[in-house]
Amino acid sequence: MDVLDLLLHDCATIDEWSEWFWERFTKARSHSSCKDRYLVIHSSIVSDVKLMIDGSTSLESIIELLRSADQDLILEESGVEVHQPYLDELVDIPHRQSAALLASGKDSKVNDLFVRNKLIRSVRTKMHATPAANRRFVGVIRLSLNQREEILEALAEGKDARFASVPLLDLILLLLVRNAIAVTPVSIEGAPWRNPSRGEDKALPLLSVRANRRLKLTLANRSNDGFFSVLVLRRLSKPITAFSVRLGISPNLITFLSLLIGFYSAYLFSQRDYILGALLFQLSLIVDCSDGEVARYTRKFSDFGRWFDASTDRVKEYTAYAALAYSAPESMWPWAIGLMALQTFRHLSDYTFSAISQLREGGLKKRDIFIADDGFSEPQWRGESEFKYWVKKILNFPIGERWLAISVLAAIGGGQWVFPGMFFFGSISLLYAWLTRIRRTLTWKGEGPKNSVVAYQQDLLFTSRALGGRFSWAIPSLLRALEILSILAIAFIADDATVDGYLFLALFAIVYHHYDALYRSLQSQTFPKWLSLFGLKVEGRIVLFALLLVAGINLQFVAYFFLVLFLGVASIQWFFQIRKPSRA
Repeated sequence: MDVLDLLLHDCATIDEWSEWFWERFTKARSHSSCKDRYLVIHSSIVSDVKLMIDGSTSLESIIELLRSADQDLILEESGVEVHQPYLDELVDIPHRQSAALLASGKDSKVNDLFVRNKLIRSVRTKMHATPAANRRFVGVIRLSLNQREEILEALAEGKDARFASVPLLDLILLLLVRNAIAVTPVSIEGAPWRNPSRGEDKALPLLSVRANRRLKLTLANRSNDGFFSVLVLRRLSKPITAFSVRLGISPNLITFLSLLIGFYSAYLFSQRDYILGALLFQLSLIVDCSDGEVARYTRKFSDFGRWFDASTDRVKEYTAYAALAYSAPESMWPWAIGLMALQTFRHLSDYTFSAISQLREGGLKKRDIFIADDGFSEPQWRGESEFKYWVKKILNFPIGERWLAISVLAAIGGGQWVFPGMFFFGSISLLYAWLTRIRRTLTWKGEGPKNSVVAYQQDLLFTSRALGGRFSWAIPSLLRALEILSILAIAFIADDATVDGYLFLALFAIVYHHYDALYRSLQSQTFPKWLSLFGLKVEGRIVLFALLLVAGINLQFVAYFFLVLFLGVASIQWFFQIRKPSRA
């Protein structure tokens, strides 16, 4: 038994905890545990409407059930067995669109699904070819009520007698994909599963309650994160996650604790206690990894939680910049402001490009259900090794690598090492990312689908129309760079001494406002007009700072004003907005 077993074990006693510590410190070999209890493997779905599919189930019955359902509809082939935590990934986690359970297929002869860009794009049946198939269908589908009308229209096409020989769930999945209805692939990776009708007839190994919970914890632990996060941070966060689950600590409380640790880390940086500050900076990130894991383990998801988690990451990082600039023996405020501008430029382009490219490159196209060819040719293996995969991950300079660099450089020499070093690493990452994105953008054809994510972020007085055409994804980042660097240049021209902590605070509040607008836009929410007008928008803020700096007026008041407006009032407004019940 290890610490995770004890943390996840319902019937762990004081004696077992004592024994665990005694074994670690005395190397004792004795062990006692309460009796193992076993999990029933057969699927049991209670949160949605469930229909077990067998030979007597008809397409018409599914259409009628979906038409009258008030919850998402789960379709499961009779005989499917999957360990419950994998099935819960399809059932318990909210999905905005339909989803299907699939396995990673290594044998191209048995693969029957083609997955790319996080969508199922093709389905193989007796009548339909899929040369690029790279996954296997397990036999469970979740039909989303968000797509009910489109799904009902698609399913009506399947009543044709020519499809009588196609297995019902294969037919339904085919009808969805061929009608350009998005279906999310939920993968069980290399896990064992059973479905005799699909050639998987081996019995599944039974899981004890403890093993079941360990598996659920593993699934909650993200495996597609950055290199340092997967190698170190996510391993260290597991015990914290298990402990939090055991005590019932909410994800939002964990996020708040991470924020407090980050603030104390910044305080230590400001007092030139760089080594301890660096260690706590890493601890805040480890704890921050745990909040998402607890949310995935307990299925406690919320729009507020996503916003709170993402926004506090920026607050902690930029507060650390301020503390390192404050404690430097010479003025490092221009460096701190410039690095904040660089990271903001990069972050906004990351999220905006991802949203637009998903529509440009990941959109589905309708294809006649009676055409056997799916329109995809067999892909050529590009030979990307695991080494190359992780190198690309590191070059993207995600939060794990970025905060590791800040911690190491701070421990060596404080802000005098952090700022030049972070500019070097950040510039390389930015150059790599933008060259890759420009190359991909040049392959796009036509105007592309309309997307409000750019228009919602622009924050301009004179236009609300999305600028930039094909390169619109770059507009929010370019506007942020124009605003911050213009104000910084005006401050230099007016007087070097005006580039101080108050200017950093004012610009930090403005940067936070732009992140807030980004997170709202990704959920198709606009920043309130009255708040935008109070914030003066991009042109107004540049003019305001120019007048104040040229006149030599202290920026203390304007810094506090923007902090209260964008961190206080806007956050409270967003909190109450997302708590409002949605109208039918």
